[in-house]
Amino acid sequence: MTTQKNTLPKTDKATEHDIVQYLRDHPDFFEQHQDLLADMVLNHNTGSAVSLIERQVTILREQKEEARAQLHALIDVADKNEQLSRRFNALILALLDTQSFGQVIDFVQQRLVKDFDAHRVSIRVFDADSLNTNEMHDEAGWDEEHLELFKKIIENRSPVCGSLPIDQLELLFNDGYEKIRSAALIPLIKDDHSECIGLLAIGSTDKDRFRPDMGTLFLTHLSKVLSRVIERHVMRTK
Repeated sequence: MTTQKNTLPKTDKATEHDIVQYLRDHPDFFEQHQDLLADMVLNHNTGSAVSLIERQVTILREQKEEARAQLHALIDVADKNEQLSRRFNALILALLDTQSFGQVIDFVQQRLVKDFDAHRVSIRVFDADSLNTNEMHDEAGWDEEHLELFKKIIENRSPVCGSLPIDQLELLFNDGYEKIRSAALIPLIKDDHSECIGLLAIGSTDKDRFRPDMGTLFLTHLSKVLSRVIERHVMRTK
């Protein structure tokens, strides 16, 4: 019983005969190195198919389908981003036209639920005492002890997405908080040099709507715009 060689003959230059013999001894070589088939060019007569060429065509077809699927995925992402950008721009323009703090809250809640697949939206402002009584809203203002639960996110100054603790959900969404399966919690910060003036919470009954690995660029932009709009109404009453 002979033992097949696992490597090409150790010569300075492998001959065609050596290569042919090696391939004969290792009929599964191309199965183990399928990427080589896509780079090979083989001439053959019409008639009965050659198995190696069939395999090559199959690999090229699979690569083509994979590339097509990737292209469609990129187009789909680009389309969703364009739609998101349009809705976001419309939200900014409408926020700039608001006349009161209460109007800001009502508008943000309605728009995020309608255009951004949210189920519950809450805005909490730390300096609620600066608002007029007729502008107060049950979403505004907290006791100092409540803020301790959100100390980490306030200090980190970045949006957090995913599943939130029950005690945070209850404070953010009040009634119906137990239905929220995922949420985005965004500190309201005007710019890199400003303090956090509050929190925006967007909740969903879908556990996968807000995930820890999702991008937060849109949420960060929303934070900057909303902070400026809210601050404008707060400053009016001081």
